Amino acid sequence: MYQSFDYSLNDGIALVRLNRPNKLNAIDNVMVREFGELAAKVRADKNVRVVIFTGNGRAFCAGADIASLNSIETSGDFMTHIENIQKTFNALDDLDRPTIAAINGLAFGGGCELSLVCDFRIMAEEASMGVPEILIGVLPGAGGTQRLAKMLPPAIAKQMIYLGEPLKAAQALQFGLVNQVVPAAQVLDTAMDLAHRLLKMPPLGVRCAKLLVHTGMNADLKTGIEAERQAMAFLFGTEDRVEGMGAFLAKRQATFKGR
Repeated sequence: MYQSFDYSLNDGIALVRLNRPNKLNAIDNVMVREFGELAAKVRADKNVRVVIFTGNGRAFCAGADIASLNSIETSGDFMTHIENIQKTFNALDDLDRPTIAAINGLAFGGGCELSLVCDFRIMAEEASMGVPEILIGVLPGAGGTQRLAKMLPPAIAKQMIYLGEPLKAAQALQFGLVNQVVPAAQVLDTAMDLAHRLLKMPPLGVRCAKLLVHTGMNADLKTGIEAERQAMAFLFGTEDRVEGMGAFLAKRQATFKGR
């Protein structure tokens, strides 16, 4: 179905495994296009409840395919290229289902930025992540300068962006950039465990929670609180709310259906 990654869907969990191991899963134009197609597919498929991204081979994703970038001849063409990447990564960021980056190896440049558009990040203890683009005369172009600055202490974000210095897994955990650090052999299993926990949550509640968190990150407090009130009113009218409260009062496990 896709040239640049393998896609499978089992029990509500979509697994996207980048599959250019001979290029350390570097991002080329085909992968960008297929990420856009994937975002549209996930939005249209109600059977997808959680999406996991990981990489085949020893890397999660080494970033842009530099040979492909170097073939771009003009600033105008490069602007178009970056705009396309940003729109695609924004579409992944805006997915209304939770997403998990299972960072099995190095995540540099666009690979780091791909992990940043995910809601959760599980990282191999020997892996590292960074945005070294300044070392080749450019900057992160898939939202890295903006998302890192929102997710990290400013001094650490600037160190990564200005100097191209990566963070080791332990540092990424220390600064709250990743949720968990585990041995490489356990990265995907840990991500799957998290996905199964998310599957037990009320789907509409999770979708509203993601929307509210994203709204709060990009709006003032009063706007975020207004959105929160509207979401709460909506959720109160759902069957899942009735089930959840009923299960709590009956001291049993709730079964949510997304209605």
